Amino acid sequence: MDDELDELRRTVRELVAAHDFPARCDGWMRGHDAAFTRELARRGLIGLTWPEPFGAGRSNLARLVVTEELLRAGAPVAAHWIADRQIGPAVLRNGSPALREALLPGIAAGEVTFCLGMSETESGSDLASVRTKAIRDGAGWRVTGSKIWTTYAHRATHAYVLARTDDSGGKHEGLTEFVVDMSAPGVTVRPVLDLSGEHHFNEVLFDDVPADHVIGVEGGGWRQVTEQLSFERGGMERVLSTYPLLAALLDQPHDPAAVGIAVARLMTLRELACRVAERMDAGQAPAAAAAVLKYLGTTFERDLVDVARTVSDVVPELGGDGFAGLLAQAQLAAPGFSIRGGTDEMLLTIVSREAPAPDGDDVGRMGDEVLGSAPDPWATAVDLGWTTVGVDEADGGSGGTFADLAALVRATGRHALPLPLAEVATGYPGAVAAVAEDLAVRDGRVTATADVAEPSGTVLLLGLGCAARVELSADGVTVRPWRDVAGRARLRVTCVDVAAEEVAGDAAGLTVLRVHAALGAVEAVCRLTREHVTTRVQFDRPLVRMQAVAHRLAEMECARVLLEVAASAALGREPSRVAAAAALLEPVATTVARLAHQLHGAMGITHEHPLHRYTTLLWALRDETGHRWAARLHDLAATDEKTLWTAVTTRPGR
Repeated sequence: MDDELDELRRTVRELVAAHDFPARCDGWMRGHDAAFTRELARRGLIGLTWPEPFGAGRSNLARLVVTEELLRAGAPVAAHWIADRQIGPAVLRNGSPALREALLPGIAAGEVTFCLGMSETESGSDLASVRTKAIRDGAGWRVTGSKIWTTYAHRATHAYVLARTDDSGGKHEGLTEFVVDMSAPGVTVRPVLDLSGEHHFNEVLFDDVPADHVIGVEGGGWRQVTEQLSFERGGMERVLSTYPLLAALLDQPHDPAAVGIAVARLMTLRELACRVAERMDAGQAPAAAAAVLKYLGTTFERDLVDVARTVSDVVPELGGDGFAGLLAQAQLAAPGFSIRGGTDEMLLTIVSREAPAPDGDDVGRMGDEVLGSAPDPWATAVDLGWTTVGVDEADGGSGGTFADLAALVRATGRHALPLPLAEVATGYPGAVAAVAEDLAVRDGRVTATADVAEPSGTVLLLGLGCAARVELSADGVTVRPWRDVAGRARLRVTCVDVAAEEVAGDAAGLTVLRVHAALGAVEAVCRLTREHVTTRVQFDRPLVRMQAVAHRLAEMECARVLLEVAASAALGREPSRVAAAAALLEPVATTVARLAHQLHGAMGITHEHPLHRYTTLLWALRDETGHRWAARLHDLAATDEKTLWTAVTTRPGR
């Protein structure tokens, strides 16, 4: 599979290198080049996922690789994008054999192109309220109405049109999907210029226009269009619209931490997109996961513009070259990111109603059962051998994998138990592990500062690329007891030129485990908050019925998914993935705790409510993990564009 994807990647790069076009932001929406589209088609890169004889029969993951390389280059792909991304799959899923034969070969050849006739002037985001009507005319239909924001309608050969064929029922009923020939009599296209003065939007008027092709069944349009939106929202174009700007920013003076956190988000969103593609390959239409990806992705695209604008002294230049021109393109396009394909508000409504369930495994579920019933959780964990999970039985351990240990640590977070499982397990045998970012080891002697979770005679100090075992009783060691915001007892251990045993290891494993503990706490905070806003009644209705409350809950769930993907991607302890997960812990923990307390109201800031146990633990885990990981990620993965792209597109564990 990897060899196949690498070959596709090379094919796209060769095609891009052979064509002379300036990289631009938002090229999939604004860059229209019919000749370039035909070149892609000639190489079999349109209809890639469609079964033979219509396409190449490749995976959605393969298509993701093709599209992300085009987006990386800022290529002009708008001519075929909509037809390839969603119309072709919709016709394959719901269209008749005759419709497939009529449309798919032309789309795959780059000759049949589509615009989307969904939005209407009076409907806004309420797609089900469309007023465009279709009336039977013998064996066919006649369409009358109007559509707005119809990208490249003035160049498309065909339009997808959602129209009402029966108004006797509810607004979600009686909708039907049509294919309309844009050259048919009665079609009028009126240009709508965007913020930059460019013409890609249009209003399309249909005046008794013949429509002989129905997609699927009459009246089945709502179900079909919601399936279609999974394809529209689940791709990398919702993440990479401003990638050319990020690539150019790396050549400008910039703040490594600000760029590093952007890179952490990008790496994680790309992995989330791959997982959505894999679900599509399994025959699913992951609407909720696609909504999360689109919300997080377009938020990232928008935030990236602000990062580029604020860390550089360059002034955006309309029509300019290089970084100044890209910054202007991105700035003027950004307001549309969170509107097109479903507004942020619509996406958050979807997530509030149907958030993706947390991933989990049997080890984590077993951990929940034990921790939920044990009178002394720490003693029980030690008795069950949890502190040696991941160590081979032949070496005195309990067996299992590092992922198993992470699942147990994550369970402690879900139960708000401040157990030193991660530190004791990492320090095996006979020590308690602690991260010492300033650890310096030379000639058997160390200098370092670390906070130790559990009193022990021996501490395993873990630095960035080095490790050492130190006896707390050694000369040159000072110890100061203190407590963090969760009330956990800590020892501030300071070593100045202390005799030590240098050993193999670094801070990666313990950092990943702490991220998993925080993820467990995030899951619990989301669960508690959902329960609260669902059962708490104010103004004669549950709080969750208030849109603002539902949207804040959905923001929490989206943040949870982001950390979940980053944490699982870091299980292989690859340095850039560890740094990405640790960098994301700070914004996710801060956002989730803040919104949870806001939605709980006054009761959430008391000891009488359990929320405080989770949020204080979350803050403590965030603070001890530190805030320097974003800058480290920059140094690992963003020193130049090629290094960045490799980090983004290399999947964890591969």
